[in-house]
Amino acid sequence: MPIAVRSRFAFWIAGLYLVLGLAAWTLPLIAKPGESLAGVYIAMLALPWSTVLVWLTDGLGIDSMVFSFLFLLVGLFLNTAILYYGIAWLTGKIF
Repeated sequence: MPIAVRSRFAFWIAGLYLVLGLAAWTLPLIAKPGESLAGVYIAMLALPWSTVLVWLTDGLGIDSMVFSFLFLLVGLFLNTAILYYGIAWLTGKIF
């Protein structure tokens, strides 16, 4: 199997993850004020970085919604990169 096909597979899987994550990231921004569980999806997709966010907000005393959303966005991008390179490496080892 050529290398371009393997990296294309990793690209599509990581791209799908990123699209789902960005959709989950925008969900709390468009949710009604009473819907407090709207941010659960981005917190799940940005794991383990969302637990680091809890440590940062408790330790530094930062209680900013903007900081939390941006930190989760960075965590989402890190997870996407890890997923892409992990799949590309695995497909390179298997095939």
